[in-house]
Amino acid sequence: MDEQKILIAITQQGEQIKELSRRMDGLEKLTDTVNKLAISMERLTASMKTTEENVDKLQTDVALIHDKPAKRWDSLIGALIAAIIGVVVGHFIK
Repeated sequence: MDEQKILIAITQQGEQIKELSRRMDGLEKLTDTVNKLAISMERLTASMKTTEENVDKLQTDVALIHDKPAKRWDSLIGALIAAIIGVVVGHFIK
């Protein structure tokens, strides 16, 4: 090869190296962005798990609170029935 062709080839390779370097910089930025996204998703997943656990606890508490008046009503009805039976039995025993 003559000297001019060698200089042209070197110049082209230099330009290709610059282009590859520019593209690598872009890929590094993209990799950093994907890494940050993955970390954010991991934190979000942990937060959602905690939220789910809290919602489950709240549902249990609400169910207990909801059932309390029904239990009290059942107890009251049972006491009234026992009292009525006691009065009736007491009336026949006299």
